[in-house]
Amino acid sequence: MAYSKKIRDEAKTMFQAGTPILDIASKLNISEKTIRNWLKGISHDSIMEQISYLSKQSPTQDNIKKIDTLTNSLVKLEKINKKRARKKSTVTFNDSVMKIKELMLTQEYGLYPYQQRFLQDDSRFRVWLKSRQIGATYGCAGECLADSMGGLDQLIISASEEQALKWYSEINTHATKLGILLGGSQNKITTPIGTTIYIFANNFRTIQGFSGSVWLDEFAWYTNPKRIWEAFIPSITSVKAGETKARVTILSTPFEQKSLFHNLIVDEAKYYMFSRHTTTIHDAVAEGLDVDIKVLRDLFDSDSWMMMYECIFVDDESALLPVSLIQSCVDYRLKLSTNSSEALRAGYDIGRKIDLSVLIAFALRGEKFVLSTLDTYRKASFEAQKTAIKDFLNYHQNSMIRIDATGIGADLAETMHRKFKVRAKEVLFTQPSKEKMALNLKKAFEDGKLTIPNDPLLIADLHAIKRKAGARGFIYDADRNEHGHADRFWACALALSHEDFVGNENKFNYKEVAKYQKKRRIKEEIKNRIKDK
Repeated sequence: MAYSKKIRDEAKTMFQAGTPILDIASKLNISEKTIRNWLKGISHDSIMEQISYLSKQSPTQDNIKKIDTLTNSLVKLEKINKKRARKKSTVTFNDSVMKIKELMLTQEYGLYPYQQRFLQDDSRFRVWLKSRQIGATYGCAGECLADSMGGLDQLIISASEEQALKWYSEINTHATKLGILLGGSQNKITTPIGTTIYIFANNFRTIQGFSGSVWLDEFAWYTNPKRIWEAFIPSITSVKAGETKARVTILSTPFEQKSLFHNLIVDEAKYYMFSRHTTTIHDAVAEGLDVDIKVLRDLFDSDSWMMMYECIFVDDESALLPVSLIQSCVDYRLKLSTNSSEALRAGYDIGRKIDLSVLIAFALRGEKFVLSTLDTYRKASFEAQKTAIKDFLNYHQNSMIRIDATGIGADLAETMHRKFKVRAKEVLFTQPSKEKMALNLKKAFEDGKLTIPNDPLLIADLHAIKRKAGARGFIYDADRNEHGHADRFWACALALSHEDFVGNENKFNYKEVAKYQKKRRIKEEIKNRIKDK
């Protein structure tokens, strides 16, 4: 995005006045990376000239204050220049690794320029702030395989089991292209030269005792990033194979500000040893990625889109569900699964032209409501959506669903209620009903009653809802614009509204379901008898 000279000058003026870069970025709604690039144009001499000029003027209170702030800016600028001058540690690869990487860099291999640049970065410590769906995992999986052929074991830590399986698949794709025969299992890949690639979901215990290179995937979404960080430092200390030192590679889409991953990106003074890469979806498309940005953009509310695809860290202050609260209920090992006999609490948030339609269901397992179903439908016809709900309720005979009956959802909700009676209830979205559902969901999180997977899209939707003051009370919604409105949040809220965590009037009615099932079985028996005759 192009910015006017006026905005650039305003940012520089704020910096020279002593305003922190994070605050400048927040106030101007511009990424920190962009602000930092602008500040490269501020020279030591230009600030000294201003200080010299003010020093010759009358010593008024205003001039003294300006000199003080300019002096602070000078100190900050000197720190920035000093950290840029620090030399980063690099890695020397043996001939086996270099031959593989040279092959991967050929045009025929098919890597995009931004993937190639990351592959060519020989820094021992690297961090990549990246958009979703640009092939970052694919590129890194190939490099990880190449590095393992240099004699060092590799350890990949992913944010979830699903992402760990993706690494396994991508590594094997590269092995097939490169003609490398691999063995082992999904969590422990063995190479022809005897090295091992370990792949695990987010678990700080996994890394302890390991020695080799470390890959931290979707690091911003870890439930315990600090413990992982503390665990992997000993893993690479003084470890080498020949002249090749073990290295650390961190890649992730952004999440919350002031997190460890955020600090790795913005605090270049403290983490001077890291080389940094940033690739937004716009950068990737400009370099050849074949993706329709408009179609992708329509899938997300504005906050989630900026975070997932434009590499903007989210502000936690105005969110209804803070990051720490959501993460307290995340189980990175959770895999979605159900059986037909489980009594599920389901919610269906309907969309058609723009918004997603989302079906989410929770199963009561022990004392926890565990997310067991998460299905999304993009621009699905109403008939297709009716079929999806029918299939769900016919398979899960003991389950109930609450359906968004607002606007375009009215006919679908009414049809499902007419067919399934008490098992499918219509819910009209009004300001009071949305407030009740939102606060009920928040209470479920606060009470630790929920278990959800480490799914960035789900977490982003849950975090996107804000509590805003309206004309007649508070409004609970995302910054929707024309691009969705945290559909997964409202499907969750509908599903959990079966259980009223702030009262007792909406308890899940097992007796009603059982009574309905009995009537349905009797009707089916009568139909079968008539058919037999």
